[in-house]
Formats: sequence, structure tokens, C-alpha cells
Amino acid sequence: METFRDSLATVDKQGKRQWIYAQQPKGKLYRYRTILSYFYFMVFFSLPFMHVNGRPLFMLNVVEGKFILFGAIFWPQDFFLFGLCMLAFIVFIALFTMAFGRLFCGWACPQTIFMEMLFRRIEYWIEGSAAQQRLLNSSPWTTAKIWRKTVKHILFFPCFPS
Repeated sequence: METFRDSLATVDKQGKRQWIYAQQPKGKLYRYRTILSYFYFMVFFSLPFMHVNGRPLFMLNVVEGKFILFGAIFWPQDFFLFGLCMLAFIVFIALFTMAFGRLFCGWACPQTIFMEMLFRRIEYWIEGSAAQQRLLNSSPWTTAKIWRKTVKHILFFPCFPS
């Protein structure tokens, strides 16, 4: 009988949360993914500073109703054209995800890149490996534990949306 489907793996019988600690990956493919993620970080952090014909490459100013894509300005009256382009883009993303979803979500998705290659690395750097994190979380609150948790949350804080 398949009883594993009857309960969540992250919740015990009393309803208390069971934490999962990720092992740090190793290997040739992980090194390739790391190199790719450095390229993505360069692109993500440089896009706001790129300009075409004196205009930003991308700017979505909802308050003023001014949308700049690849240096072309779209105003609210252009929303029909902008909407069609966005709809075509969304359909492209859906079709691409159906064909190459595992590849995209594992290697190219911005959420995955930031989670695995930035936040998780900060966590490994401050709290250690998965086994060390498990020990730290189960240990009593000491000055060292408070210091590690505080530093980690301070480093994560600027990345949260306001």
C-alpha cells in the first residue's frame, strides 16, 4: 500500500514542520551551471544601465504609463499593440516551457539562478553544509548562532521587495 502519498514529507504526525537541508551540489554540470549563472548575473544587473538611442533598454513605468522596450516607447494609447506583443511573448514562453521546461527551470529561470547561485551560496558560506545547518538549527541559542542568523538575514534583507 502506498502510504507515502497520504502525508506531507515536510510535516510530522503532530503537524510540526520538518526542515529540509539542501546538500551542496558538485560535479562538471554544476560547474557549467555556475559559469552560466555568472553570465546571467552580469545580464540581470547590467540591463537597467543599458541605453538605446538615449533611452533605457527596458523600463516599465506604470505610474506615468510609459513603457520602454528595446528603446521604443509605448504609451497607454499603444496598449493594444503592447498587449499583442506581450500575449505573443507569453505564448512563446508557454510553448518553450512545454518543450524545454526542465532545462529552463533548472538552468535559466531567474528565480532558480538567484535562489541556488546567490542565496543558497550565502547560506552555505555563513551556516555551513547541510549537516552543519541541521546541527546549528537544533543547537541552543548561543552568541555564535545568533550572530550567524543575524548576518544571514541582514545579507538577505536588501533583496526583498519593498
